[in-house]
Amino acid sequence: MLMNLPQKGAAALAVAVLMLGTSACGGGGGTSDAKEFTFWSMHKQDEPRAKMLGELAAAFTKDTGIKVNLVFQGRENLKKLQPTLVGGNVAADLVDGSQAGLLNLLQATGNAKDLSGLLKDQIPGEDKTVGDVIPDNYQQVIADAGKTYMIPTSVHTWQIYYNAAKLPDVAANPPKTFDELLALFDKSKAAGRAALAADGDIQGYVGKWLSQALIREFGPGNLAKALTDQSGAGFDDPKFLKAATYIESLAKGDYMIDGWDASKFPAIQQKWAQGAADFLFIGTYGPSETAEVAGSGFTFRSFPFPKTEGGFTSEEVSLFGFAVPAKAKHAANAEKFIEYFMNKKWLERIPADEKVMSIRTDTSTPAEVADAKATLDSGVPFHLQMDGVRGMDDWNVKIYLPMAKDLFAGKVTAADFVAKLKTDTVNWWKVNG
Repeated sequence: MLMNLPQKGAAALAVAVLMLGTSACGGGGGTSDAKEFTFWSMHKQDEPRAKMLGELAAAFTKDTGIKVNLVFQGRENLKKLQPTLVGGNVAADLVDGSQAGLLNLLQATGNAKDLSGLLKDQIPGEDKTVGDVIPDNYQQVIADAGKTYMIPTSVHTWQIYYNAAKLPDVAANPPKTFDELLALFDKSKAAGRAALAADGDIQGYVGKWLSQALIREFGPGNLAKALTDQSGAGFDDPKFLKAATYIESLAKGDYMIDGWDASKFPAIQQKWAQGAADFLFIGTYGPSETAEVAGSGFTFRSFPFPKTEGGFTSEEVSLFGFAVPAKAKHAANAEKFIEYFMNKKWLERIPADEKVMSIRTDTSTPAEVADAKATLDSGVPFHLQMDGVRGMDDWNVKIYLPMAKDLFAGKVTAADFVAKLKTDTVNWWKVNG
């Protein structure tokens, strides 16, 4: 699962080191002239991307003579890197991750190298530059304070997925408003089926419902202002209660699949793929994760989170790609690897192997994410996770997500939720402001 997104399962992530190529003397980056660099990847060795990275690293070494020390650290790669940034002996020259993770753990702390220059560099084997193959709207996403802190390779968003072979009428008329969505869920209930699935042990999955309702009530940029107002005044805005009321209606409607809050990921999304529930709100990595369970007769279709009374239409974008630590010893070699990766030959492997969207518009679009891509290509405004607020990860994990889950589960009313969230957030700011 690709995300700034909840991690897959609780099992410890194995670390595998792949040493490719032969060492050589010559030009290099950072403080060393060695022809090598170390790459800590967020992927696990048994994932499709890991296989591709191994092939990519071997080809890169053959063509450049630069050795790639490739370490599959798993989703904790940035957290493992963090302690090494303090002392100046940075453990990795290259990391990959989500836009939000790279922003908060590297860029916001002053530990990300500015990669703006890479946008002008030619991609090996092509007459295009790196910037040529990254659409302008995505270049805006990765820009911060005049700097480019990452080079994206894949694009994700969140959509409500369903099996069009089972629900053909939805494809013809997907819900445009939240009321229409509830009516669709009511139709599932009336037919004796569970309307909605969610793996409740992944708090970010259920919390995403509220964050999307909030962004559609406040609009991009305005939600961030409300959340970062240390006085708590933002929670007094009627739009906050309105958004919470939408999520309360999900609990009142009793739409959830049995056992959603007592199982272990990925049990519930697998049940959805097997037909035990009609809808699943998940990132565009969802089809890839569930395809094997769903089987050949399952037709993945999706639609965006619908409008609320606030009227705003905005899609959450999560880019995944590369960043170079500011104090990387072999930064130049790492940057050459990024340029090499951006060739269409390699970026085409992302949709081909993983069934997700590549950053390049001239690569293929898997059928499983065609609806999501159409949404992103429609000109709709983009927003980042939690409207791009930074420095509030602790608040998100300890306060927002547990409370959002209680609201989603019907354990608290919308009014009580907003009141308590305001109090707890104001107290949090007193300590962390």
